[in-house]
Amino acid sequence: MKLIHRLILAAACVSSAGAFAAAHTAAPGAAPMAPAAAPAAAPMATTGQLAAKMTRAERSAAKKQIKADEKTAKAACKKLSGAEKSACKKDAEAKEKMATAELKAK
Repeated sequence: MKLIHRLILAAACVSSAGAFAAAHTAAPGAAPMAPAAAPAAAPMATTGQLAAKMTRAERSAAKKQIKADEKTAKAACKKLSGAEKSACKKDAEAKEKMATAELKAK
């Protein structure tokens, strides 16, 4: 249970750090930049929702879905530039790592 709380806390920190970086990368004296819009992603099921043990096929499908979600999120980052693009990619990678860790914990 502590692992789940730590993963959630880490995800919150990563996403807020990405928004902070996107909002605070403007040149001095320039108007503040709007934070980059987060790419739309399918809601991930929490460990509480999937208490039953997963089959090998289900686990494989979940891994493929995690990779597809990461690829989609990174594709949405391509239209950005500079620090926003970097923050977007790091956010996508962090979400993938968190989802993979949640899957592994099941």
